[in-house]
Amino acid sequence: AYDIGCAFAKMMAKSSLGPHARALNLQMMVAVFHGHAHNRWCQLDWHPMYIDGTGHMEGEGCEHIFSASNELAWSTRHATVFHHHQTIEEHFAFWDADKYVSLSMVSL
Repeated sequence: AYDIGCAFAKMMAKSSLGPHARALNLQMMVAVFHGHAHNRWCQLDWHPMYIDGTGHMEGEGCEHIFSASNELAWSTRHATVFHHHQTIEEHFAFWDADKYVSLSMVSL
């Protein structure tokens, strides 16, 4: 999902990537929470609720990850480059493991 997927799709269609995107059947969407800021016609074309195959996806996955990683700022601000990278890598390794555990619990 992209906050301005409706505008970006038009720009991409006119670019050199347009034919490749059409060949891949690439379809943009506007994330659920951003979608309500768009007009009704835009929502009908770009909101995940109206796009086949999106299921219950809200399109804000990256926002969740970035929001959770904001807590690293205070602990890495004065860290060495090595410890800065180590902290970030450990954070995302835990994030991945935690999400995989959650997925396995959902399928039970």
